Amino acid sequence: MRTNTRRAFGLALAIIGGAGLSGCTDSPFDNEIKPEARVMRGQVRLDDPQDALAGVYVWLEGVNLSTRTDNTGKFQIEIPTSLTSAGGVAVNGVFRLYCYVANYTVSSAEIVVRNGQFEYGHGGLTPSGDLKEPMRLFKILTITTIVDPPVVPRDYRAGIDMQTTFAATMDSVLLVVPKSVGGLLGGIFFRHLQTGDIFIDIPDLGADTRDRFLVGNQPVSRRQIFQLNGVNFRELFLPAGDFEVIPFFFIEQENLPSGLLKSLGENVEGPNEEYLRIPFRREGGAFQVF
Repeated sequence: MRTNTRRAFGLALAIIGGAGLSGCTDSPFDNEIKPEARVMRGQVRLDDPQDALAGVYVWLEGVNLSTRTDNTGKFQIEIPTSLTSAGGVAVNGVFRLYCYVANYTVSSAEIVVRNGQFEYGHGGLTPSGDLKEPMRLFKILTITTIVDPPVVPRDYRAGIDMQTTFAATMDSVLLVVPKSVGGLLGGIFFRHLQTGDIFIDIPDLGADTRDRFLVGNQPVSRRQIFQLNGVNFRELFLPAGDFEVIPFFFIEQENLPSGLLKSLGENVEGPNEEYLRIPFRREGGAFQVF
């Protein structure tokens, strides 16, 4: 009887032990919570190696998230946890990611968002959340500005000639110059390189004109004359320092989404400081007041 009892007891232990082992075959790390896929990364490349990679505008349509590239052309976009619809439902959809410099082609990629997170491994993203390919932008227009004379004293009273020359690098490009009168440029911005202050000269602020013209590979120039210290009855008073002189115009591109410019600022198309949020790659424009 004792032998049978011992055998029964041993069998019971084996069954219990087996049951316990079978219930622990899954590693506790198998069900580890994966990090939320709220960040995507990418890189932009410009075909002109002389142009800076920093400051390319990156915009995710539909969710209106944006950023700018760093000095190496890299960027990342993060979906905030608060980004939900008015009904409290997480964002879902297929959206386009745009990389934009005004005088370059527009590049875009398809991005999938599900339940407020990026869908890694779908659309244009790899399983790790990186763009499958760098975003490549190709220059369509060169912009070169010359100021004559380039250096003047603060009490300079004569006219200063500012001329901007445009040339298309591929197909013809349609330019729009707001407030243009008599075929001249409609406005000039002055960026003080030491302080970052912006000064604006609009020859005819009340003009309701938008001059349109095509630019091919043959250079086309537009000019404007400005004077310091309100000589020409305009409120242009520049302090001493180095300036970048910037012409006021737009480039029309058929494949540019309507909301992209608005995402840069509500008044980005007006003759105000918001206009300078539009990324360009320009040459020249150096001017000094001493």
